[in-house]
Amino acid sequence: MNVQWYPGHMTKAKRQMQEDIKLIDLIIELVDARVPLSSRNPDIDELGKNKARMILLNKADLADERQNRAWMEYFKEQGIYAVSIDSRNKGSMKA
Repeated sequence: MNVQWYPGHMTKAKRQMQEDIKLIDLIIELVDARVPLSSRNPDIDELGKNKARMILLNKADLADERQNRAWMEYFKEQGIYAVSIDSRNKGSMKA
């Protein structure tokens, strides 16, 4: 029995990103601040390796503030600008 673990819609989305990546200057990636690494798509790193990057750590209000700062520093060391936000709080989004 052959199990396909990578859904077809993900394959289609990746193919579309490969085609469109040359048209953009900045990649903005939205991740969950509580689990930033496991909520990322690893394909984005390969697709955007020569592009400016920004990671939005969403739901930062539900994560530990010290951890948010640590993750922002981690991503900074990777050459990726990171910001912690709470998308349900309009003041957070404006900042």
